[in-house]
Amino acid sequence: MEVIDALRALGGTARWKQLRGHVGWRAVQRARRDGQVRRDGAAYAVVGTEHDKVRAQRLRGVRSHLTAAAHHGFALPPCDSTTVHITVPRKARRKGVPGDVRLHFRDYASDAVDGDVTTALETVVDCLRDASLRVALCVGDSALESGRVLRSELESRARSLRGPGSAVVRHRVALLDGRSANAFESSARAILIEAGLTGFEPQVAIRHGAQWIGRVDLANRALRIVIECDGFETHGGRDAFVTDLVRFTMLVSAGWRPLRFTWEQVMFRPEWVLDRIRDTIAVAEPACGD
Repeated sequence: MEVIDALRALGGTARWKQLRGHVGWRAVQRARRDGQVRRDGAAYAVVGTEHDKVRAQRLRGVRSHLTAAAHHGFALPPCDSTTVHITVPRKARRKGVPGDVRLHFRDYASDAVDGDVTTALETVVDCLRDASLRVALCVGDSALESGRVLRSELESRARSLRGPGSAVVRHRVALLDGRSANAFESSARAILIEAGLTGFEPQVAIRHGAQWIGRVDLANRALRIVIECDGFETHGGRDAFVTDLVRFTMLVSAGWRPLRFTWEQVMFRPEWVLDRIRDTIAVAEPACGD
């Protein structure tokens, strides 16, 4: 995994203990030397680029969509980080658009833009309307979790929309969940939603009797299926390894079916992940009906 992808999935900044499960120390240092990543106290952060701003100024537009999401520090799945998303007025004509620019056409209200970038709220709305479901959930979940965007104002903005894509925004707003911890979990939810699999909730606390087992990434209480997104925080050392095994065993002994997926599987092999979930549901459903 690229260092930039890992950082953006965690909302643009992360400590080394969160990164080391997927990127090596040398890769992080190389990214720092290349100017892609900076050290910010105990954390590493994606470096904003003047290139995006220059493109927006040249095209007399504003940074929007995924480019604005990265600017606001919202979580993003792996995507083409070289593409700059710029929005210009609906009837504008622009010649000589650079190959690394994706041009969007939209008339923004004055309060939807802050300088040369869309506001946090408008950025979420744009991603809900125009991006894939995976990107839409990652950005929207992250925005809610951060507190930068409130569900009430997002719902109000969605109700006010008219024209193409407005129904998509309203539908997707209802799918957002600020409990999702990162782009990893949001992308896993996108796999489930696109397949029409319902009943899975993020960050579910599980007990067995009086015994606390833990908080899992996704769980279907009715089917007693747990989905764990293993990756960013590596369980290093023997004590952590033992704790992880105990947690897994307790889930099984309490009647849950835990599934564990890696970042690479969720992001790059979603069909395989979906097949494993469907297989598990097929086994779990008869047992629930007994």
